[in-house]
Amino acid sequence: MDARRDFRQEDSDRVSGAERHCETIEHDHSRHSRPKNTSRTKRASSRGWRRIFLALKGMLIGVMLGGMLWFFPGAWDWLDRPITKVRVGGAIQYLDLDRLKETLMPFVHKTFFSVNLGAMQEHLQQDSWIGSVDVRKIWPGIVEIVLAEQVPIARWQKTDMINADSEILRSWLGHDFSDMPALGGPEGLEQEVMQQYLTLSHQLRPQGLKVTKVILSRTGSWSFAVDGVRVELGGDELIERMQRFARLYTGSLKKQWSKVKSIDLRYRDGAAVEWIKSGDRVAGAGNG
Repeated sequence: MDARRDFRQEDSDRVSGAERHCETIEHDHSRHSRPKNTSRTKRASSRGWRRIFLALKGMLIGVMLGGMLWFFPGAWDWLDRPITKVRVGGAIQYLDLDRLKETLMPFVHKTFFSVNLGAMQEHLQQDSWIGSVDVRKIWPGIVEIVLAEQVPIARWQKTDMINADSEILRSWLGHDFSDMPALGGPEGLEQEVMQQYLTLSHQLRPQGLKVTKVILSRTGSWSFAVDGVRVELGGDELIERMQRFARLYTGSLKKQWSKVKSIDLRYRDGAAVEWIKSGDRVAGAGNG
């Protein structure tokens, strides 16, 4: 089972629309036989006439608008009105909508036909917290923006967040994410760290353990924390060491887990346990 599925969240409030065009074809069930390609010919002819009709309709509308602007020069000013309102919606939990609107002011101090929706959309997509954005105009003076926000699942380093696709979300946006797991590692290895976090979480969840931290050092050594207990894995034989941790936890540490401060699994055949109260280290606890 892919552990990634447990951490993906879907945005149920996204606004979308779709138009469907259906053609009904009447079949002739008479006894007289017809050539097999008759229906295809009729459909092709129907589509051809429809295209011609739409083209003529567009030309007629253009001529009417052109004529109106020719005879009534003030009609363009009436049509091309200033933008008076910006609507921002979507599934938004962390983004500051007021701040977003302020950043859009240079784009919307325009008239209806001069506002550049493409530039506005490109500007919004530069924000790492915005997953997708749809921008449209509503006459006479409204710009509507529908956003899909990124979903953070962990902290990254000390200042940023990270989503399930290992994409860095810059800054905490003024929110308190202290209850989320903390991940860290060298730049460019975000995906590897995220995969390790998902794997560890999947392996330890059945035992009732929650992974709160995963760190990859610059030397390639792994460490993680479960329920506040630091566990050193090292850089080699990770699967075997995780199996050793599971045996150690279920065999001797589960009943006194609240007294454990840290576990070092970088030994060849055992582990070292540091206790909160005494601080004594017990080497070799968990051999075999």
